[in-house]
Amino acid sequence: MTRSLFFICSILLSMPAWCQTLPANFTREQVGGAIGSPTVMAFAPDGRIFVAQQSGALIVIKNNVQLTTPFITLPVSSAGERGLIGIAFDPNFTANNFVYLYYTTVNTVPLKNRISRFTANGDVAVAGSEQIVLELDDLSSATNHNGGALAFG
Repeated sequence: MTRSLFFICSILLSMPAWCQTLPANFTREQVGGAIGSPTVMAFAPDGRIFVAQQSGALIVIKNNVQLTTPFITLPVSSAGERGLIGIAFDPNFTANNFVYLYYTTVNTVPLKNRISRFTANGDVAVAGSEQIVLELDDLSSATNHNGGALAFG
């Protein structure tokens, strides 16, 4: 029984995503290009897709095209499971242009995870607009299990 279950699980896990059956009225479409080490993505109210890279860049996909200039590139510690790992749009984003990011600092000793608010100006963040909302406790030397999910309820 254990061998059979292992065999079935290994077959299912090795199946490429293209083998999946889509629900009726759904289509598969690639947008953007190759994005290295993506950690999270979020849809802006206007349909743009923001994709965070562990290395600190926040990529924008607009009208199915990946823009060449990142929304912002943060200096982050990206060891293990650290880096730019959370994004949320303010519920009133269309009026205030606030984007919240969760990332691991690189320029604090010791390192910390931080939530900051940035102001968007079109497809990029306003320079110097970072407002630190929350800085979590000092990080240990362990680089795993940093969390990072952001959401407004």
